[in-house]
Amino acid sequence: MIVAETAEGYQFVTQPDHAALAGQFADAWGSESVDRPDPFDSLVLAAYAHDTGWRTYDRRPHLADGDPVDFREMPPDTWIDLYDEGTDAVVGMDAYAGLLVSMHGAGLRNRRYGLSPEWPATPAEYREFVEREHRRQRRLLDGLLDDPDGTTGGGGTVGEDEAIGGGRAGEADRDGPVGEADRDLLRSLHADEGVPGDYDGRLWADYRRLQAWDALSLSFCITDDPPGYGEVEAVPTSGPRGEATLSVTRVGAGEYAVDPYPFDESPLTVTVPVRTVTTPVDDDSSLARAYYAAGRETRRFALRRGEA
Repeated sequence: MIVAETAEGYQFVTQPDHAALAGQFADAWGSESVDRPDPFDSLVLAAYAHDTGWRTYDRRPHLADGDPVDFREMPPDTWIDLYDEGTDAVVGMDAYAGLLVSMHGAGLRNRRYGLSPEWPATPAEYREFVEREHRRQRRLLDGLLDDPDGTTGGGGTVGEDEAIGGGRAGEADRDGPVGEADRDLLRSLHADEGVPGDYDGRLWADYRRLQAWDALSLSFCITDDPPGYGEVEAVPTSGPRGEATLSVTRVGAGEYAVDPYPFDESPLTVTVPVRTVTTPVDDDSSLARAYYAAGRETRRFALRRGEA
């Protein structure tokens, strides 16, 4: 659950609803400034489903020390279980999407593979999780290289030495979005050595696309007065390394200018459901009742090109 304190109480956005907003950004991705790679369907799946493991947990908010628990304040064991479940589910639908979601989850505890160097090093309680996801990533990549159709690829968490069947992959897997350069990429990222200087694959840009959609979505979810982030950095533009920093500026009620503009239409209208609790609560049960009694409001945001 994403929790934002407001003047009247607390605003709540579930993680799956946040992911659905990221998916709306993915749906519309691509402009004269920002490439939309082809094929693209595995990326859209990753955007919409990257927090699917939270679906059951987020049916109700949780209370600790008198305040609702935000996703950034969760106990490590619970957080890890949710990411394990969600990544397993995505791998079962699409091996390449699962690889991206695994990188997303592990990256959140590993400085986003160099995109967030100011973050602290991997805490001890998350090291096993990160190492396990790195093994999963290597298995998924090997499966995609051996079988671009994705029919024998795997990478689940059960049976660390076995590839767990991932079902039939999407179009991106059938056309082979990964190459031998991505072996070196993962090896280097897992060793905290950054992107190889001669890297010419696609995986790194696709990972950064997922990070951009996640950050853009959070910008409209972590506060009741967006944008929560005025800038989104390292957004892929073209090729393996082209990138830009997107600025997000409020220009009116529910209207925001984005520059450079990454979407295929302007304005782009997106929505996210929120609940706002304004009544006092003293335990999980009273919070749950207040949460559902508050009703669900659909927030709409219009994103448009910045002024030239």
